[in-house]
Amino acid sequence: MSDRQPETAATRTDRFEEFRADGSPSFGLAFADIGRGLACWRIWLTLAASDIRQKYRGSLLGPLWVTISMLAFTVGIGVVYANLFNVDVHAFLPHVAVGMVAWTLITGLINESCTALTEAEGYLKQIRLPLSLFVCRVVARNLLVLLHHALIVVAVLVWFGVPVSLLDVGLALLALALLALSGYGWGLALACICMRFRDVSQIVATIITGAFFITPVLWKGSFLAEDHPALLLNPFYYLLEILRQPLTTGHSDPVHWLVSGLIALTGLLAGLLTFRAARPRITYWT
Repeated sequence: MSDRQPETAATRTDRFEEFRADGSPSFGLAFADIGRGLACWRIWLTLAASDIRQKYRGSLLGPLWVTISMLAFTVGIGVVYANLFNVDVHAFLPHVAVGMVAWTLITGLINESCTALTEAEGYLKQIRLPLSLFVCRVVARNLLVLLHHALIVVAVLVWFGVPVSLLDVGLALLALALLALSGYGWGLALACICMRFRDVSQIVATIITGAFFITPVLWKGSFLAEDHPALLLNPFYYLLEILRQPLTTGHSDPVHWLVSGLIALTGLLAGLLTFRAARPRITYWT
């Protein structure tokens, strides 16, 4: 006979103590949820891959259709804008290609974080999982999509013969890690806020649309003065440049890294405070 003792209600309560929702915000329980969410990497990675498969189910090329569309848009807009701005297309097209891929990652993290918990209502009602796991799912999903879009960057850099050293690649990977960290922190905050106030996701989407036109994605920041508000006060500019500069110019501005680091740290703090306050009530908002 088995020596295993049957699980009782008391042991189940102890096992999931870190997920109890008694209405009292707690940093300890918030940290426990975040820790367990990160530890369940197999779950959120599987969910992220499943999301991509379901979205392109029945498609011949799957997510590569998005990559092909972005490549066509990048080449077209790069050639046209290079002539409009009277700049060398060989230097301008790599700038646009990396900018578009970076912008897609940043905006994907923001917009999809707004629906991270609302889209997981079915899971929240049926199974006990760390709430932060669904923000990890968003980050993983966007990084997986980035792997497809990275083909555009590689193709453009190779075609135009842009020299990229191992140090440049290392800085680009470090920039991606910082973007993912920033996306996770701000994603926690946005996921909780949008779970309570569903209209916020529409407001965020509108802000992102407007930010696209004042951020040097399809144009160069050098077209403006260094202290221009569109650059100086634009957080997206710094996040873009830490990824784009190493791959297109071979150097990095320490100020961009400093500001991007502050954005990431601010996001982690905002995410933790928001998650601490909202965590006990999230399941009641479904």
